Amino acid sequence: MASAITTFQSVQVFSTIAAAVNFGGSILQSPLIMPMLMLPDVPTVYAGKQTAYLLHNSEYFFPPLNLACTLSNLILTGIAYYYSPNSPVAPRLAFATVLNFATTAYALGIMVPMNKRMAVIATELEKSAQRGEEKGASTKANETELRRLQSRWRKLNYGRATIMIGSALAGMSALLCNRA
Repeated sequence: MASAITTFQSVQVFSTIAAAVNFGGSILQSPLIMPMLMLPDVPTVYAGKQTAYLLHNSEYFFPPLNLACTLSNLILTGIAYYYSPNSPVAPRLAFATVLNFATTAYALGIMVPMNKRMAVIATELEKSAQRGEEKGASTKANETELRRLQSRWRKLNYGRATIMIGSALAGMSALLCNRA
């Protein structure tokens, strides 16, 4: 039985750390990375290209990490309710799981549409620059829209990060219950 508890707690530690890493990576994008891409001295065509690169490459790390965290918490919640339905660990793990699902819903419903729109605008700006076109009304509108979306993304990303840290804290709370 001791190895089952150790394995359970090991998965709990992984899930809690994964949620914290997900939070840390996400939260740093808002105050550090996105403002750098929004600097007025950075031409919008380059800011768009860098923003699209950042968001696209983030997709390879953060969604799989959140998926692993969500599945781990979901399995742990099921095990905790099955073996110890009256334990204070189970509802805390359930709350962490709900927050993982909320992170996914927030990302898919709010952040991903903005990411896709910024990528489209970045492509349009890059094509316009490659053709050597003068800045017409369409290009200026795209530049304004990109800057607006960057600012909006920066603010809304804090909401996603808040949900993520909630999941990490709920997981940590469940870990601490195991020690009592």
